[in-house]
Amino acid sequence: MIDIAQEGAIATITLTDCSALTAHHVAFGFALRDAVRDAADSDSVKAIVIRASGRDFSPAVAPADLAASVRRRQQSLRPDWHAAYAAATGLWQNVCYCKKVVITAVRGQCGGAGSMLVLCSDLTVATADASFESPFGALPEANLVLAALTMRLNRAKAWLLGDALGASEACDAGLVNLIAADAALDAEAQAMARAAARTPLDGIAMSKINVETCLDMQGVGRDFDMAGFNAVAMRRYWDDVAAGVGS
Repeated sequence: MIDIAQEGAIATITLTDCSALTAHHVAFGFALRDAVRDAADSDSVKAIVIRASGRDFSPAVAPADLAASVRRRQQSLRPDWHAAYAAATGLWQNVCYCKKVVITAVRGQCGGAGSMLVLCSDLTVATADASFESPFGALPEANLVLAALTMRLNRAKAWLLGDALGASEACDAGLVNLIAADAALDAEAQAMARAAARTPLDGIAMSKINVETCLDMQGVGRDFDMAGFNAVAMRRYWDDVAAGVGS
């Protein structure tokens, strides 16, 4: 379920958590894509906050569930999966190239699609107990170029291969902008959104156009285009796991 509320120039999108996105449920992907796109197209909105009402922003996914997710998208690479998530008009590029300021509010575990939302957003507020897992083991559309631009290349590569980052580590790496007390998370995210909303709408639009140009020049869009290739490689990996190859 996705709830959308607007107060003044701030649109707040609330999910239960990001598990349906990590599992690549197509209808849910389209629904969140549409929520972000509609808020971005509204002249009365300047900032968008994405939050979760559950205990964790994006609960950890068991390997068996990851394998099931891979199988779900494999029938001819599922054109509907690509359209919902990886295409130029899909969820991730609608967040990454959004015309408005996008803020994610993260509590607890954050991995898979949750980490992708953090990478694609402009600003992130997290609780001190938040942990950020790399999305690259779960999502073929995970964007290494975007991670390198956000965290620096050496940190992005270490995150790809290493353990989850705690909130303090994520803040030091540039993935998180502010650490808040658990009870103050939503208030801090809204305060950040209000600060962004004080910028004239034309100023936000011009700044985001400049950011989009930078992302395109660095190859973020081309990396998203690799999602289908990465999905094939991921499918082969899980087929080998199921067959006991390399064990």
